[in-house]
Amino acid sequence: MIMKRNILGMMLIALVVLFAFKPIKESYTADLKISTLKWTGYHLAKSYEHNGNIKLKSGSLNIEEGNLVGGSFVIDMTSITNNDLENEDKNAKLVEDLKSEEFFYVEKFPTAKMVIKKVKNSGEGKYTANGDLTIRGITKPIEFEGSLTDMGGGKYKATVKMEVERTQYEVMYGWTVENAMLSGEFLMEIEIFVGK
Repeated sequence: MIMKRNILGMMLIALVVLFAFKPIKESYTADLKISTLKWTGYHLAKSYEHNGNIKLKSGSLNIEEGNLVGGSFVIDMTSITNNDLENEDKNAKLVEDLKSEEFFYVEKFPTAKMVIKKVKNSGEGKYTANGDLTIRGITKPIEFEGSLTDMGGGKYKATVKMEVERTQYEVMYGWTVENAMLSGEFLMEIEIFVGK
């Protein structure tokens, strides 16, 4: 009886020690005022490109002992802009096309979402991650690379760089002459600033 009590006592102590030293995963909220998302789309085997910005609507990152371990963010597709076309009419036409049913169909799908599910940290803040990306209501797995920087004061900056295969999300999915002139992927480069 005494031996059973001793074993039970040791098990309880072991559990207390285990939980006392278990790394703490904390959630950090995105600062939407300074977080940025840049998109780049290509034409004719990347012979030239267009680029612009999209705003984040919400987001948070899970960080454990200074390493990214998960998180998610929502992208406001209605905020898409173009940066490289100086002609106002051409700029407006491109943005209109991007918001149309042929591309991101923002009237029906005003947001996109990224959920970070698995992260492999390779040291010095660098990581490779896997997650689920949802565009136009279609969710597909995606792998991407990035980095996490400790800004001090409980604040971090995470970068995300991913190439998105647009046809998987029915972005100009049907064959047209215009579609044939576009690259099969577009690039998203994201800087997320988070804090408590």
